[in-house]
Order: sequence, then structure tokens, then C-alpha cells
Amino acid sequence: MEKLTDVVEWDVATWSRAVRYWSAIIAASSLPPVSGLELGARNGGVSCYFASKFGCKMACTDVESSAAAEVLHKRHGVADLITYGEVDACSIPWEANTFDFVVFKSILGVVGARGHRERQVKAMEEIHRVLRPGGQLLFAENLRASKLHEAARRLFVPWGKSWAYVTLEELRELLRGFKSVDLQSTGFSAAFVPKPDFLRTICAAMDESVLRWVPKRWNYVGYGHAIK
Repeated sequence: MEKLTDVVEWDVATWSRAVRYWSAIIAASSLPPVSGLELGARNGGVSCYFASKFGCKMACTDVESSAAAEVLHKRHGVADLITYGEVDACSIPWEANTFDFVVFKSILGVVGARGHRERQVKAMEEIHRVLRPGGQLLFAENLRASKLHEAARRLFVPWGKSWAYVTLEELRELLRGFKSVDLQSTGFSAAFVPKPDFLRTICAAMDESVLRWVPKRWNYVGYGHAIK
């Protein structure tokens, strides 16, 4: 599955950097993972990616199920590798040490929305619990970024005032229970261009130069992996 639009769904040029990073991590694993859990799956693109590219058996979950996910998985011929569930990240209904990896993209902000930051901590504890020893968390999350990003979200993003954006430092603190963590960040200008996507692609290409000069705390996507 190489059509990253189906995987990422929004701001593809920027967020697909996380997908390519995850792919490299899995490809380099001495023991390729068999079972994965996707949280906040939306239309199931990430589950589809890991099932089609690596043959992983995926639990594709979100707080509300999406019929579009099953359609996508059938279209890519991986429906037999995927199960579905409605799951709150703060109360994952699997036993400890179940999954080889857990993956999520932009869930911490809604998990901790309206000031409930303690739920972000709980979600990370639950993710750690259901990973087997040595299992990996693959993640990508919206960051607070610069004051300019904060102002633009408050003015133009419907959920911008309630979403619990995290800083790089806060994200690292949430991951403190893992044995090792690799935390990357990316993105600056494309966040200010909501659509059409080809303009975001141009901005993301410009970011290749811009990111050399702006502080990492101004990046709006944090991604990486952590090992239990």
C-alpha cells in the first residue's frame, strides 16, 4: 500500500514523514512484529498500511467505528488480517503483554481535551500495559508548536480551543515509562494552509529548508517510537 493519502488522510506531505519513519523501524526489526493495535484509527489507513506492507494482524480501533475502514481494507485485500473495536485509549480491553506494537496518530489532544491532561497519562500507561516486553509504540502527535500556531488554531480550527496540544517536553515526559525513546519533530509552515492539499505539499517542501532554522519547539508534529 503506497498511496499515503489513504494512510495519513490529512496534511499528507508532513505527516507521511512519520509513516516512513515507522516503516523503517519495522523493516529494521530483528523479529518482525506479528500483532498490532491501532488507536484512534479514523478510517483505518494506518492499520491498512501495516497489514498490507508487513502482513501484520491489526486491531483497528477508535472510540466510534467507521464503515469506511472496512471498505478500505477490503479494497486493499487485507480485511482478513484486521479486526475492529470501539476502544477508549484510557481503558484498552486487552490483557497485559498482548501486542507486538501499538500505533497512533494524533490522539493525545482529544484524549486530554478540555483540561483533562491526566487522561493522556492514563492512555500512555494503558498502551505500555498491553505491549509485550520489548514491544514498540509508534506514534505521531500534534504539538503545541509556536505562538503563531496557537493563535491560528484558536481562530480557525473548530476544536483549537479545547484540544490538549502537547509540547515536545510534555510528550517526552508522557513516554518516561518506556525503556528507550526516539522522539523526532517536523513541520512548520504547512499547518497554516488547511487546503487544498497541493499547497500544503509545496509548504512541506519549503519546510525542508525552513526547519533548519526554526527551533524544534516550533514544529507542529512530534513522532517516533518507544520500546517497552
